[in-house]
Amino acid sequence: MGGDGGTISSSRQYLRGAGKASHTADHPSNALKRAKVEDAERARLTLSTCAISGTAFNFSPKSNSAGGGGIGTVSAAEIVACPFGKLYKREKALEALLQRSRAASGDVSTATLGPHIRGMKDLHPVRFHVVADSSSKDVNLKHKKYVPVCPITGSEIASGNVPLFLIVRLKKKGGGNSANVEVDEAPNVISERAIKEMGIAGLQSEYGPFDEKDIVRLAPPKTGGIFDEIQRNWEAKMAEESESKLRKKKYKKRKRIGDAFKSVSSVSASVTNGPNGTRGDEVRAKKSAADEARSSVHSAVAHSSVLSSLFGAGKKQQSEKEKRDGLFTRNC
Repeated sequence: MGGDGGTISSSRQYLRGAGKASHTADHPSNALKRAKVEDAERARLTLSTCAISGTAFNFSPKSNSAGGGGIGTVSAAEIVACPFGKLYKREKALEALLQRSRAASGDVSTATLGPHIRGMKDLHPVRFHVVADSSSKDVNLKHKKYVPVCPITGSEIASGNVPLFLIVRLKKKGGGNSANVEVDEAPNVISERAIKEMGIAGLQSEYGPFDEKDIVRLAPPKTGGIFDEIQRNWEAKMAEESESKLRKKKYKKRKRIGDAFKSVSSVSASVTNGPNGTRGDEVRAKKSAADEARSSVHSAVAHSSVLSSLFGAGKKQQSEKEKRDGLFTRNC
């Protein structure tokens, strides 16, 4: 109106006192609330979609256990989780690992999975306990919607607001009995509340055996330093494994050198002593005979002036004439 351009009301940074009130969304006191909302949304996407392809997981139960309607069953989708709590479809993770192994550069830092996944040994199977969604009105079981819940508390866990943990069982060598197979088919994702109520020892009978340090936090939030702590723990674990492998390698090398030295010593002893010690006796007998002969020669030289003049030490140099005269005198 006055020709000065005025103030654009939509550009709030130019308004005096904008964002100063505590009830405004951009007030600093609401930054933590906004971060929590963003973490919850990020966790919801992490728990419901593949981190590689971005496609949604199908939480429908297995065909042999879907007849229970609303009764809890195990999800049929083959899902795996990395140490950082991200979820992947198993086939997509395998494809990513194959592509990385075929890459000419071999640089794992630029791969889809990231450097913290070295192979399938770092990806753990995820089995959700699912129930039929009560809000779904579809009566057809094939099209019925299922949602993951905690098998202990029964609370829904796909919203991203509930802290979730993946139980990684210890691998037993030679284990193939029916009990292990039954546990491997059971759900292994539980809420933080369930862990607090049951305790680690109480969960061992149904979900164990497992170590508390191997439990993976699914979809960890960025705020609060939780994700940073998980990264530090993983780096420390990798450093410990590397140091342990180096110690084992050095031990095997020392053992190999020691075994080789023992083998050489035993061969040398067998050559020296023979199978029954005869070789050693022969060597010692020859050495004694040589010493005795040497002693006899020294004694003869010491008692004979002729030999002493010829082989004795410290004699003076003689001319040819003196040698002939001396030889003539000795022969006479």
